[in-house]
Amino acid sequence: MLITNMCFGIIILFQAGFGVLINFFLLSFYSFSVLTGQNMRPINLIFIQLFLVNIIMLLTKGAPEILINLGTDNFLNNVSCKLVFYFHRLAQALSICLTCYLCIFQAIIISTKFPRLVQFKARVLDYMIYSCFLCWIFNILLEIPVLFSMTGPRHINNITYEFNFGYCFLERHMNTYWVIITLRNMFCMVFILWASGYMVNMLYTHQKKMKTIHISSLSSRASTEVRITKTILLLVSTFVCFYSLSSMFAIFIHYFYQQRFWLLSTNGILSLCFPTFSPFVLIPQRSRIYTLFWMGKNNHPLSNPSATHYQGNFPKPQI
Repeated sequence: MLITNMCFGIIILFQAGFGVLINFFLLSFYSFSVLTGQNMRPINLIFIQLFLVNIIMLLTKGAPEILINLGTDNFLNNVSCKLVFYFHRLAQALSICLTCYLCIFQAIIISTKFPRLVQFKARVLDYMIYSCFLCWIFNILLEIPVLFSMTGPRHINNITYEFNFGYCFLERHMNTYWVIITLRNMFCMVFILWASGYMVNMLYTHQKKMKTIHISSLSSRASTEVRITKTILLLVSTFVCFYSLSSMFAIFIHYFYQQRFWLLSTNGILSLCFPTFSPFVLIPQRSRIYTLFWMGKNNHPLSNPSATHYQGNFPKPQI
């Protein structure tokens, strides 16, 4: 076993282990809050799904990458390879779709330009449950071709494969499948950028108006808007950055250097960056979880209820 492979295995082990722990902690926290009714906000349902999807992605991608880099060969049979790769692809699909839905949902909640959305806001929980259910069903069905196109290394004899992932092999070409998922991902990315830009513009306009009208009270009462703006920008930049790097790296490997496994390991690290770090991006700074990390700072704005008070006719975002 090469030293390079061992280093990649250790890096992915720490990355996946840390990511699973933080996502599991947040998943448990939010699930407990929702089940007990302590913090029943609609947006928490999206967070719970994102944390669950992140855990699935880290396990289905991280575990095989760790084993293959630490020198374990042929550890997946035909069925397990199909299932592992299917759930990984499903988790990737749900990650981008739920992130897109999160941005659109928040843009609608804080919108003041469209009076017709008042009825939607009143029944937002019902709409959210239905739309999330449809999102899961759509992606579960869309990823079914993966089950018929992947095989394990134990069944690769006398089979001409198209791509070698190190622990699984792509048996046949799936042009239609790749076109559909590319269109889906591009569609989601466009809406993510549009919704995030819309929210940033609204918050910036409101902050500018508050600065003109209430200069003396700006520092404490505009802090929530600033934090939300930073959260949105950080979420979008993190997702776009890691997703773009991982996609470009995957295309590069597919067409040029698919036999160089250190490139596959590097791509594995890039693909696990978003599920590892997104929990920190998605934690609202005025939530209870954030205060757990800053318990010693009593002078933090989170400990001051007035710091989260909104003025004017700008609605309080449902984060």
